[in-house]
Amino acid sequence: MISKLTIDGFKGFEHLELPRLTRVTLLGGRNNVGKTTVLEALFMFFDRLNPQMILRQFAWRGVSVISMEPESMWAPVFNNYDLYKPIVISAVIKGNEERMTVKFNPNYVASAIPAATSGAKGLQIRTDQKPVPSYALDIIYDSKEMKNQTAHLLMGAGGIRIQVENARMKQRQAVFIGSRVPVNPSEDAERFGQLDIIGKQDKILNFLRLVEPNLKSLSSISMGDTSLVHGDVGLARKIPVSYMGDGVSRLLTIILAIATSKSGIVVIDECENGIHYSVMPKIWEGIARAAREFDCQVIATTHSDECLKSAYNGLSGELEKDLSYVRLDKLDNKTVAKTFDYEMLKVAVETNMEVR
Repeated sequence: MISKLTIDGFKGFEHLELPRLTRVTLLGGRNNVGKTTVLEALFMFFDRLNPQMILRQFAWRGVSVISMEPESMWAPVFNNYDLYKPIVISAVIKGNEERMTVKFNPNYVASAIPAATSGAKGLQIRTDQKPVPSYALDIIYDSKEMKNQTAHLLMGAGGIRIQVENARMKQRQAVFIGSRVPVNPSEDAERFGQLDIIGKQDKILNFLRLVEPNLKSLSSISMGDTSLVHGDVGLARKIPVSYMGDGVSRLLTIILAIATSKSGIVVIDECENGIHYSVMPKIWEGIARAAREFDCQVIATTHSDECLKSAYNGLSGELEKDLSYVRLDKLDNKTVAKTFDYEMLKVAVETNMEVR
């Protein structure tokens, strides 16, 4: 679990430090202070061996087409669009610091045989072939156990691919649940199947009953080339969970992501979307208990005062230490963070103090 996060040179952050993160952390603040950007930085930190690590960020922002050139594809994730100023994301995980540095390399020469096709039968190359420089992002990972573990995100004639120099680079499970792009229902079905195999499907059912009390059972059903999670709500036949409303569907996605990300992280943009305020305290309690059971960390953004108060009410008692709230603000055009623990939130809620 991440207890501290530092971001340098990523998007709008020249430098940002979040000194205290807990198992369930809510991020708040005004528009355009960087709440979603924190989630993107976190996810990129965990997603560092995925060739789509930057492309998918454009998709989450609603950008469907991007030019295949560094200034269009990579510069937007660097502070002030400066490709030559490295990105450094540092996280303290279980007391040990892990660091990822991303540097633009305009003259990287890739190996002749792509990593994805090495050893393929019938593959041939010319012995007099000259190396062709590619644009690359050098991704350097450092931890207590491993130093200077390097991968290269390449952009060239062959498209986008990743080349890893040392396969020991550590990577943990991470899930990003966006506010704009709907989750593919087949992904939910796949995650539900993983839990069904080990007999934990009833735990998901109990969480969904917080929103849909008539739900009797769940099952993953194949429909053509895909699968959908269906539920029995007492009708003549089971129906897809997505037909039950945005609240049920979103909660299903969140709980399934937590349950299949053991020792990992789930980040949620605008977590209150589609969920009625009256059930929010129970939902936050359910999220916190699921995060504990599956040893998962949840970090979410919110604009809603009701959402923040619901998290405070839902994580009372033994769950209090699992909750923190981080408010982001801009001072002198720089983003700063103020952290509230449960006791500080109690004062804010009881005095109607504005902390969003």
